[in-house]
Amino acid sequence: MTVSPLVAVVVTDTSILINLFHAGHLDLLGQLRGFRFVIPDEVISEVTRPDQAVVVEDALSRGVIFRESIADPEELKIFGDLSRTLGIGESACLALAQGRGWIVACDERRVFFREAESRLGSGRILNTPGLYLLCIRGGLITVEEADAAKAILEQNRFRMAFASFRDLV
Repeated sequence: MTVSPLVAVVVTDTSILINLFHAGHLDLLGQLRGFRFVIPDEVISEVTRPDQAVVVEDALSRGVIFRESIADPEELKIFGDLSRTLGIGESACLALAQGRGWIVACDERRVFFREAESRLGSGRILNTPGLYLLCIRGGLITVEEADAAKAILEQNRFRMAFASFRDLV
């Protein structure tokens, strides 16, 4: 894939897709200037609920997000090593991010976060709250809309450690 040097490629894990699905905001990924969001085949296979799979396939067909495959032998080796301790989607995302110098978007903490920071360095990991902040700052949504999404995500057992996005902007 050829991408302008002015565009940051973000390889996106299932956790991010599901959160954006719940909030009805998956299309924001295609509107965020300066970013191109890709998902590996392994992440696509993790989206098993039919309603979510339809939305992800639709986003792929409209160019909101883009499919990416692990093909490079070094990326395959990284994937194999990581899949011993991480899930296949997380392993694929981290292998692509490390192999291609991309950013990784994932909400997993603990082992994944430590591994990602070790392999990628700081500043190359994005999570759901970080994506919403980028969208607020990019003028795609308001703080109130982000807070409404936060409330929906909390109903779906995704907690954020702050009261309002207003506290972060």
